[in-house]
Amino acid sequence: MNLLFAFVVMYSVTRFSLTPSFYRPVYVISDSEMVQLKVQQHEDELDSVVDQRKRLEDAYEKQRTHLLEREKFIKSELKALAPSASNPVKETVEKAVDAIKDTAKKVVA
Repeated sequence: MNLLFAFVVMYSVTRFSLTPSFYRPVYVISDSEMVQLKVQQHEDELDSVVDQRKRLEDAYEKQRTHLLEREKFIKSELKALAPSASNPVKETVEKAVDAIKDTAKKVVA
């Protein structure tokens, strides 16, 4: 493994050093141009970061709103499904059952 790695490195270095210079363009710029290039690169990166942050905040807010609405809906569903202590239908049915039992007792007696 190490021998193969050494061969590849040697091949790359040898190939690079034997390649004619006209195949490898060289650009020479002044220090002020270099500073200007760095400033431009940083400004581009900053714009990208700000854009990504805004998109992330928008996505977060949409998801948060969706979850709050879903939570509210589920709570209302649970409240509607929970048995209440004063259920008028249940009370009416119990009264009707008691009345039928009383009527049956009178008929039998």
